[in-house]
Amino acid sequence: MNERWVCRRCFNSNDGDVGTCTQCGLTRGSEVPAGEEAVPAAAAAPSGASRWSWLLRFWWIGLVMVIAVGGAIFAARRDDAGQIVGGGDLEVSELRAGDCFDLRDPNEEEIEDVQAKPCTEVHEFEMYYVGLLPDGEYPDEATFVGFLEEDCLPAFDEFVGISYEESQLDIYWLTPTAEAWDAGGRQLQCAVFHPTNDELTDSMQGVGR
Repeated sequence: MNERWVCRRCFNSNDGDVGTCTQCGLTRGSEVPAGEEAVPAAAAAPSGASRWSWLLRFWWIGLVMVIAVGGAIFAARRDDAGQIVGGGDLEVSELRAGDCFDLRDPNEEEIEDVQAKPCTEVHEFEMYYVGLLPDGEYPDEATFVGFLEEDCLPAFDEFVGISYEESQLDIYWLTPTAEAWDAGGRQLQCAVFHPTNDELTDSMQGVGR
């Protein structure tokens, strides 16, 4: 499975088959060396347009709705408390904190829906934060990274029970495309995953690792 991992030193996103960070050279899974501070990738020199292309993107809502109607028979089911109790298709914009899911195609840069599952079933990702970005012009790369640092990192610490720098887990985040932004899409969604285990069978909330 071709997944991404986020460097603990500079928060740069790297291809799953790369063993060291392309931004700062830190070995995958390594902690920030003692005495060093984590430096956000937004503060470093950009590495080209491809650096942002890995982000999962929302497709225009019209396309999402067409697929959602056609696949309704396979839709995920929630109980009265909002927990997913039956696996199936779920629009990415409908993912909530605590939802576990798999990607249909990890190589796609734009996604419409995912395979949502109860967290007790084998899965790779768990959504832990969903927030709304402020109105305005479509954010550039540095602005999106700023939202990650301001919103997703603190939420990670609270959800997992340990800071991101100390954790074994990594972050996957989703942002709207420019087209979705023009249509009113403002969601920032952050999911937690284990970089070496894509078959989790429990929630990562409060695991402290």
